Amino acid sequence: MGWFSKNNQKAVINFIDLDNDLMSIGESVEVTGQTGEEIDYDPSEAISKLEGQGYVLVRNKFDGDGEKPKFTDDTEVFLISFKHGERKVDREHPLTKIPSEEYMKPFTFKVIFEGTPTKVKDHVETIYESRTLTADKVTNKQIPNGQFDTDWKLEKEKFDDVEMPVLPGAHTDKKVVEGPEVGDEDVEVTVNYEPNGHLIPVDENGDEIPDVGPYRFASDKEDPTKVAENQIVPDLEGYTHEQETISPKEPGKDVVITYEKIPVKDNLYIGEQEDAVEESDAVESPATESAEQAAAGEEANESEEKGVQRRLGEQMAIVNFIDLDKDGKQITSSGPLYGLPGEVINDLYSTEVPMKAIKDAGFEVVFNNFDGKDQVQKFNNNHLLTQIFTVGLRHKRLNGKMNDTKLDSYEETIKNYVAGDDTDANESEAVIKVASATMELLNMFIEKNNKNVTAKKEKNAETENED
Repeated sequence: MGWFSKNNQKAVINFIDLDNDLMSIGESVEVTGQTGEEIDYDPSEAISKLEGQGYVLVRNKFDGDGEKPKFTDDTEVFLISFKHGERKVDREHPLTKIPSEEYMKPFTFKVIFEGTPTKVKDHVETIYESRTLTADKVTNKQIPNGQFDTDWKLEKEKFDDVEMPVLPGAHTDKKVVEGPEVGDEDVEVTVNYEPNGHLIPVDENGDEIPDVGPYRFASDKEDPTKVAENQIVPDLEGYTHEQETISPKEPGKDVVITYEKIPVKDNLYIGEQEDAVEESDAVESPATESAEQAAAGEEANESEEKGVQRRLGEQMAIVNFIDLDKDGKQITSSGPLYGLPGEVINDLYSTEVPMKAIKDAGFEVVFNNFDGKDQVQKFNNNHLLTQIFTVGLRHKRLNGKMNDTKLDSYEETIKNYVAGDDTDANESEAVIKVASATMELLNMFIEKNNKNVTAKKEKNAETENED
């Protein structure tokens, strides 16, 4: 029997690209061994690497059936074939090698705000017309009529409406800019704001009062085309005015308010005014004298009970809180505040404490001409007229409607809050009562004086006619 010897044999494993004319992917793998021995090679790592590059395994003729082949007397060639994977390309799945305009077209609607008191950012809305493409995962090139391809489609047909913002000290002529239909081009709209008008104080001759105003009207908080209603007409030292509030109809138009100068002869102490009335030609009725004496006596008794001694030349001021939704009905008051000309009234009183209770009761501030926006008020040198400051409030709105949920008992709530735990409620009422009596007395003196002046003028006119 002759001797038998096994020969060394060779096996070749090729990775081929079916989508690229059966070209090899990378280098072939060669393995040697003896005839009949199992070929010692595992292609799984190479297959995983190619799949990570975008290839898809089609057929593994080496060990695709789960068994390792053996060497034979001839050189064996094993093919492992792949095709290219595919992927979708759209707004959510962009691909660098495919320009974005191939799968999305943006259309913009821009609203530009001009003439605003402060810089307002442009409103920009973008609507996309989009489609999905198919790309080769290996080459990253578009595949025409690929499996993921879709037609062009708009995400919505119309731009949103844009509400105009409310800006302090300015108004515009429209509340809303309607969003246009999406077309082939971008849309740009410019909205112009104009300054609000002014309240201009003038004297009886129609001349502007120097060193005051003009006062720009506040914007309506809910409507950018209007200015606020019931805006307070400011008090000016040395002048009176009949109109307490103003509601301009044309937001950009100035409004002239006539102020009447207080005559110097009327600028007297209360005691001096009483003397002037007694010396006039007017005849007072006993009932009127009794009312004045009662009011003055009541004020004196209040001061005496509290042990308060007034200084010579002191002025009086009052801060009133009014309900603008109830025709200016008084909610509460500071009571009389006393001080010498030039002294700061804010050192005696702050609206902070009562405002907490008032806001809890369901109100919101419309204007505060006492200490709003850190205003500082001082006692003037007018002994005849009480300085009156007003805090205008309205009922809070809920969905655009007046909310009266907590308002039924607001008077008692505010009264208790302002009085405090250590203050007698009767004392608060007494203070307000004194203030009311004092104001009535002052108004009585003014009315009498005006009647006397009118009577004298008529008498002089009659005398001149007789001559």
